[in-house]
Amino acid sequence: MPNPVRGAQKRQGLKPVTGLRAYSSSQLICVNGSKQVSNLPVEEYLRANETFSSFLLTNGSLSSVTVSQLLKARLNFQVVMAGSELQLKDLVCNASMLGRFLTVDGGEAAMNDLQTQLCNVSADILKEAERIFLSQLDLPKLLTRERLMANTEDLRDISLAVMSVSQEMAVLIDDFSSLSSFADMSAALSLLSPANRSALPRESFRAFSRIMCGHPEIGGERIPSLNWYEDNDIKSFLGKNGTEDKDLDHDNNTTPFCKSLIHGLESNPLSRIVWRGIKPLFIGKLLYTPDTPAVQEVMKEVNKPFEDLQILQDLNEAWMEVGPRVKYYMENSLEIQLLQDLLKRPEVAVLVNLRLENTTWTASRIARFLSTPPPGTPKRPGAPPNWLDIYNNLGHTISTLSQVSECFSLNKLEGLDTEGQMVDRALELLEDRQFWAGVVFLLPNSSSPNLPPHVKYKIRMDIDDVTRTNKIKDRFWDPGPAADPFNDMRYIWGGFVYVQDLVERAVSRILSGVQQTTGIYIQQMPYPCYVDDVFLRVLNRSLPLFMTLAWIYSVAMIIKGVVYEKEARLKETMRIMGLGTGTLWLSWFISSIVPFLVSAGLLIAMLKVGDILPYSNPLVVFFFLTAFATATIMQCFLISTFFSKANLAAACGGLIYFGLYLPYVLCVAWRDRLNTTYKVIASFLSPVAFGFGCEYFSQYEEQGVGIQWYNLRSSPVQGDSYSFTTSIVMLYVDAFIYATAAWYIEAVFPGEYGIPRPWYFIFQINYWGGIPLEAGMPIPPAPGEQDGGTTLV
Repeated sequence: MPNPVRGAQKRQGLKPVTGLRAYSSSQLICVNGSKQVSNLPVEEYLRANETFSSFLLTNGSLSSVTVSQLLKARLNFQVVMAGSELQLKDLVCNASMLGRFLTVDGGEAAMNDLQTQLCNVSADILKEAERIFLSQLDLPKLLTRERLMANTEDLRDISLAVMSVSQEMAVLIDDFSSLSSFADMSAALSLLSPANRSALPRESFRAFSRIMCGHPEIGGERIPSLNWYEDNDIKSFLGKNGTEDKDLDHDNNTTPFCKSLIHGLESNPLSRIVWRGIKPLFIGKLLYTPDTPAVQEVMKEVNKPFEDLQILQDLNEAWMEVGPRVKYYMENSLEIQLLQDLLKRPEVAVLVNLRLENTTWTASRIARFLSTPPPGTPKRPGAPPNWLDIYNNLGHTISTLSQVSECFSLNKLEGLDTEGQMVDRALELLEDRQFWAGVVFLLPNSSSPNLPPHVKYKIRMDIDDVTRTNKIKDRFWDPGPAADPFNDMRYIWGGFVYVQDLVERAVSRILSGVQQTTGIYIQQMPYPCYVDDVFLRVLNRSLPLFMTLAWIYSVAMIIKGVVYEKEARLKETMRIMGLGTGTLWLSWFISSIVPFLVSAGLLIAMLKVGDILPYSNPLVVFFFLTAFATATIMQCFLISTFFSKANLAAACGGLIYFGLYLPYVLCVAWRDRLNTTYKVIASFLSPVAFGFGCEYFSQYEEQGVGIQWYNLRSSPVQGDSYSFTTSIVMLYVDAFIYATAAWYIEAVFPGEYGIPRPWYFIFQINYWGGIPLEAGMPIPPAPGEQDGGTTLV
């Protein structure tokens, strides 16, 4: 037998390995024939309170003289631990072989007598006696400082053996501890337990997302894009997608673990969307046509990855058989006990620590790792893991993976003769969301047993699981790449690319006869830098509404003030005193525009000082708000002409002003169907024009450019001729139209106390020529005495 210690010397120069060699106890304590340690009396090897001798007296039916003779016999421990191919019963019955192990004082006669007594003991008793002897070895007494220092060669050999074992164990533990993916997966799987799913539903969903997608949460933008609402996600969120899941409680093909997992995912609206998206990947069928031998061979290759999931269940069965043995070995084996005792020796620990100097491990830390805590001992927070923790985590991970694999349908294939039959079958499976995809092979000769050199096929899936082919671009523009997992990556999470990859590999495997081992790495096209500002995104969609609501009180007060002048006859009084109508309207405009401009200036100052609009030119934004304020004031003048009571005008005027904003909401919803002409027509309502302007300058802000004087005439949206300038021009056009309408209506319908003009007065020359219309009107007669009045002279 080769010397194990010399083998340890050869191994010390090797690179770290990822596994731990199996060392016997002889490799830890044999010392190259040292007579001081290896040829001691048997009783010297045992602890003070040993039960080995009493066991031989009681169970072995040996006399006290024989037991005493055995305890005083010298044992060659190195030969004992080196082992023998013979069973212990055969060994003690062979005098020559037993002589290699024991040396008895008293000559050959005493040795023969001891051998005869031991041979009469049954094999079971001898085996149990061997176990007790090994378990009661007193290693610290054997390896005392004096004995080790008396033979430095022994100390060096022992240290080399322990260092080799410790270093490889440290490398193994470090490798296991560095498996961050395994640790993360184990932590995520622990959250899928029934207790955690009920107590921590959100964390369970995050764990499920981390396992399936590699991210703890849904990726993409921090706020939902408005494009999300145009798809069926809102229906799934409300649980009204038209395809309800069947009752799992009556499904005998689903394990209790899978039922519990699915019920947990269905309990949360957000996880319901995720589950119904990936459900076809779990239990969905993969249909194919035509059902010919050549196509069957391809689809059989496609289904192999799912059949390989059976390995997880086989691994769990193997672990259930091997795991308890590993645990028993770590808890009760002599080798682990000897290794711990050696690592606790100061002389050995110093040398081990020197060898482990460049690692995170020490002799004491390895000894603690190998120790078994008493049952029921709570784990201290922050305490380093021991072998039992790793054993439990590994067992839990394997068990959970096996249970999750049982939720997969391992045979997903179903062949049909024609594409029409496949479509009908797919519609049936969609009722329970059990249809994944259909593969149609376009073969020139379907009866041929072999595939053609050039294979054409198409993949058909549910329209909700792939990107729509009638949608060229998103209805709502958002900065950033098309990286939203739900809206932009439907070809990935819907499973299209996986089916394509499986079919491509299967076809390549059959045509070439070579199994492809290379993987596929998918990366999106690079996207330039952009501003990801949540406030700007909200500002883009909400600023028109906020500005409309912010000025609604001022609008109501302006309308009330103008109508109150008519109601209190103040307007007519000032006209009698010589005040012109134009001067009166101008005074109202000036008194109204000043508060609007002040509020607009304060708003811009806060946006710039707060670094909310860091890119836009504040003068351009102020010019834009001035245009909106002008149009709003003219709109107030127009609304005031329809009322003669101030309070009623204030109440209704605010509602009318807000109601004119609502068409902008419809324009946003139908923007992909509105061209520039329709936008210009809608912009004759000033709140709509203001909404378009806010949208454009906030989009420029999101692009990191901001609205500037040089880009007033350009649109941030490609192919759009409507621009920020168009919005400003339409606001001033609206102001002119509102002012003209207010002037005309006020002249024709001046109110209860005014003098109305004829509706055609704008066509009369005397109005435009400066002659008062009253000059051509008959003067009504003064009331006489017959009317009960008093005639003034």
